[in-house]
Amino acid sequence: MADKTLMKMKELMERSGLPRTTIHFYLREGLLHPPIKTGRTMAYYDQSHLERLQAIKKIKKDLRVPVELIREELEQRDMAPDKPMPSATEFSHQEKSLDEHKQTRRYEIMQAAIKVFSEKGYHRTKVQDITQAMGMSTGTFYIYFPNKRELFVEVVDEVFRTIVGDAAVALRAEEDPVERLKIRGEVFYRNYTKYNEILHQLRAEVAGEDEWPHNRIKQAYKELTKPVIREVKDCIRLGLLRELDPDLVAYALTGIIEIMSFRVSLDDKYTFKDVQDFIADFAELGLRSETREQGSKQRI
Repeated sequence: MADKTLMKMKELMERSGLPRTTIHFYLREGLLHPPIKTGRTMAYYDQSHLERLQAIKKIKKDLRVPVELIREELEQRDMAPDKPMPSATEFSHQEKSLDEHKQTRRYEIMQAAIKVFSEKGYHRTKVQDITQAMGMSTGTFYIYFPNKRELFVEVVDEVFRTIVGDAAVALRAEEDPVERLKIRGEVFYRNYTKYNEILHQLRAEVAGEDEWPHNRIKQAYKELTKPVIREVKDCIRLGLLRELDPDLVAYALTGIIEIMSFRVSLDDKYTFKDVQDFIADFAELGLRSETREQGSKQRI
């Protein structure tokens, strides 16, 4: 090329002081405008590319901000070239607002993913299925999540956070430990009917070779049973339950409620009230053939 104002990637790297990977990253993120293409593998850059890279370097050096804010600042400077560089405090406020927006968007993506994962299953779901459900570009998705697996992990965490959080709200006015256990079971049932497919898929992943499902399900059930253990201890302390291992009791109750919730979902034969009555009776008498009156007399 005779025009000396154009330069190849190597010269752009030398003059900007940036490596090829960084320049390509800025191109992918849209911070740097595309080069002049003269063939499938031949591209040239001009003075505007160099100036843009220098501006990006200055913003990062002076204020150390994320890509989203660099893009926003560059767009504003394009519209007003003489606009002064914002202060660190101004950037801090912008970053806080951006972070809140990002968290909201992540939550919206997770809610859409719950629906798609529940309908199609984890392995048959593509990122494009989720982005289409939201009217979002695939490229935008990767701003919020690095891949489908990480999204599914966040979805699982969100499901268990919802179960624990809903129970905490429902239990605010209840102090009786037995009633608290009943309410906790009812909250679990309501959420199970909404998220059962997600829970099934998580267990299916546990059967695979990947380590992450094992760690996630252990942590999730640890958080789920922690408050149940406290309430079981309260029941034992008050003499409402005999001396048993609170940890095992909490997991036993959680497991029974979960499998019974699954049974209720199969047909219309039982309601969750039937399940509650059964669990209360089963917890008190087990599978013994004696009547309730006989069992009460023996305990006395």
